[in-house]
Parts: sequence; C-alpha cells; structure tokens
Amino acid sequence: MGQTHQRDERIDLLRFIGLAMVILAHVYPPMWVAQLRNFDVPLMVLVSALSFSASVKQESYGQYVWARVKRLVFPVWLFLTLYFAVQWAFAYPHVLPDADKILRSYTMIDGIGYVWVIRVFLLVALLAPFIYRFHQRTPENSQYFRVLVLWYLAYEVAVNMILPEISGISRTILRNTLFDAVPFALLFALGLRIPAMTKSEQLRFFTLFSAVFVLLAGWFFWQQGSFQRTQSFKYPPQHYYLAYALMCAFLLWLLAEPVLRGLRSSRLIGFVLFAGSNSIWIYLWHIFFLQIIELSWGPKYLLVFACSAVVTWLQVSLIQRFWLPKVVNPATKRNIKALLTG
Repeated sequence: MGQTHQRDERIDLLRFIGLAMVILAHVYPPMWVAQLRNFDVPLMVLVSALSFSASVKQESYGQYVWARVKRLVFPVWLFLTLYFAVQWAFAYPHVLPDADKILRSYTMIDGIGYVWVIRVFLLVALLAPFIYRFHQRTPENSQYFRVLVLWYLAYEVAVNMILPEISGISRTILRNTLFDAVPFALLFALGLRIPAMTKSEQLRFFTLFSAVFVLLAGWFFWQQGSFQRTQSFKYPPQHYYLAYALMCAFLLWLLAEPVLRGLRSSRLIGFVLFAGSNSIWIYLWHIFFLQIIELSWGPKYLLVFACSAVVTWLQVSLIQRFWLPKVVNPATKRNIKALLTG
C-alpha cells in the first residue's frame, strides 16, 4: 500500500462542518436547531474513512495503533491534565471534581463529558485496518454492502433483545465498547466506498437514506402524534438516528465542491481548512471556553468557536515557527506534531 500526500479539501470541509455541529450541540440550542445538526459524529466517522483511504501506508498493526494513540488519546490526556490542574490551583472554572469523575474523564467513559467522542474515534481507528483489508479484498459492491447490512441487522437485534437484558458493569462495558464500535465501524466501512462512487451512486444513497428517514419519521409521528427527535435513538446509535445522519452526510458530500468554490470566492477557505485540519485541539479547547462563557446560545456558540480556534491557531503557530525548527530528530518532530497539532 502506498501513501498519498495530496490533501482533499472536501475532507477538511466536512470535518469542519462536523466539528461545528458538535460544538453547536454543547451550547444547548433550541430543539429544532439541535435536530438539524444531529448528524455530526456519524459525519466525522465517514470523514475519518475518507481520510484513511487517502493516507494508508505500510506499517505493522502495532505501529499503527501507537500512532493513533499519540494522535487521539495523548492530546486528550494532556488537555485534561491542564484543565484539572487549573481547577485544582484556582477552583476555576469549577471546583476540582472527585477522583472517580477524573478517572472516568481520562478513560473517556463520561466524567466531565465531551470526550466520549474521542473514545468512539479510537474504537473505530482500532478496527480500521481490518475493515480496510475487507474493503480491498471485496471489490464487488453487492457483496460488500450485503455483508454490512447483515452486520447491521445483527447489531439492531442485539440492541433490542440483548442489551436490555444486561445490567451493571457488564452493560457499561458493552455499551461503551461493542455497542459504539459496531455501528460506527459500519459507517467507516461505508465511507471507504464513497470516493469510488459515481455521482449517480452517491445520489442513490442519499435518496435511500432520505426515504428511510422520512418513513421512520412518519411512522413515529403516526404512533405518537408529534415529531420524534433522532436524538432519542443516538445512545446507542440506531436506524432513525443513522438514517438522518447519513442523509445529511451524503448531501454534504454531494455539495462539497460548490461549497468550496463559494468559500474560495469569499476568502473564508483559509479558516475552514485550518479548522478542518486542526479539529481535535479546537474541540478540546472548546471544553474550557464552554465553562467560562455565559451568554445565550447563539452568541455563546460563536464566541466559544472563535476563542477555541484562536487559541489553537496560536498554539499551532508557536509550535511550527519557534519549536519545530529547533528540533533535529525527525521522530521527535513527528511526536510533537501528533501531540500538539491536528
């Protein structure tokens, strides 16, 4: 397997949109806004598949896992250490939580919240090489998608028949591993096929997921007399939530090129591409600014996003301009970039 260095701006655009929608969720917007933006995490997983396809290289599984841990886990641990150190020293923005909450934050189970998304990305990353191998060895789309559908049906059966029968620590472990890993791994597998699809094939997938979403929305409306939010089917991810998310994701992919052209003409492209390529640190910094900015949801959203992006820009700029040029060892340079940028 070779390695591709050319960056696809469509990937950064979709990653930017996913990041923007995740942050929007955390300022608690009105219900209709919260529903419209409720495609963020599946979109980010699909983007990770697109990115994976564009950057595959020859390395052992152990090397790959270590690289993913450095890219995903260590930045979270570093941020949490700084965050808790500030709380310990100044009781700001909140008093330091108890040891159990701190531990659950570092393990990305829940804790202070927000970091569970990184756990999802890590679970998918651990499975990604095996999914990619299946993708390479199964050229026929009919066979490939048939396997994905069978896996998904088995997962839905488990969610509805097995998960309710499990309780205690077993439920917590399975809920935070298997029942997150399977649906998002299947989204990743779907994402691997998107670059090779024709526009008409992508449009068919958009139409399919739109039809499933509309049918399910209509069914729930008939049953309950009101629109059912897809959020109700997010933990763990199920058909209604996933259909809406995939409908939005395919629409955004189809519109990516014209959107990019518009951004280039408005000179916003630089900010979008920067945020898309440094999404993890913007995401981490937004956790801090969420705690200290007290405004209504709209101004708070804009200010949290802006402050997080500015701090990340300062961080990345200082590292690239003043630290990395002084580092001689290539491996050390790679580790610094993996930990403090991206």
